[in-house]
Amino acid sequence: MKLGSLKPVDDRKIIERVLKGDTDAFNLLLRRWEKPIYNFIVRMIGDRDEAMDLCQDAFMKAYRELDTLKDLDRFSSWLYRIAHNTCFSKLRKDHGKIFVELQPETRASRMPIESRLAVETALQHLPEDQREVVVLKVFQSLKFEEIAAIQDAPVSTVKSRLYMAFEKLRAILG
Repeated sequence: MKLGSLKPVDDRKIIERVLKGDTDAFNLLLRRWEKPIYNFIVRMIGDRDEAMDLCQDAFMKAYRELDTLKDLDRFSSWLYRIAHNTCFSKLRKDHGKIFVELQPETRASRMPIESRLAVETALQHLPEDQREVVVLKVFQSLKFEEIAAIQDAPVSTVKSRLYMAFEKLRAILG
């Protein structure tokens, strides 16, 4: 399911049900957002098992803090922000370790294995903020404004990070 096809109003209705005490309704949000959030995390972290754990952590935090969401129509940006914070906490903890994911679950999986491996390896060599912009823009198809909200940065900074990341990826991949 592509992110652009999800309507915030649908999320809003589900969130309103959860906030009124319908805890089972959160499973609808989980089913809707689990794959995009997992794919984002696996590209940030590079380790499938760890990404699964971090994805679960992010959703647990979202569930616990759902009542702090001020704008219900911005649920996706808020959820990605939680996933972002979860990833960066893990990356700080594992500073210096490099993981290479061989079979990410994204449209990039249609590439030959050698190309996919090269891209995944190259992504791991980018600074974390640049890697995140590439993953969110290219693989998750988010808008610059959404990425800016997730990274808590101006849109111009996000665009700059993407440009610099592409330049570094070109240099790494030849």
